[in-house]
Amino acid sequence: MGNTNGGKFPRRLYNLNVMRTKSGTKPKKALERYIDLLKKEEAQGNTKWIYKTKLQATARLKKYGISLDTVRIHLEKK
Repeated sequence: MGNTNGGKFPRRLYNLNVMRTKSGTKPKKALERYIDLLKKEEAQGNTKWIYKTKLQATARLKKYGISLDTVRIHLEKK
């Protein structure tokens, strides 16, 4: 069997589904984003945009395993 993929190198068997390294700052950025939303909500009130974005931000916090108690502790430190 020759080269079936049209390239100049012979066909090799290798795994294409190699998982890349994930960013280590994603949980930190999710926490900062939620805190920014809380500040905007305090300044502007509860608008439709803030409501929808807050739902997405809480889902992101849940995805990374960050509880709302962790957010409160982080706010008390600042």
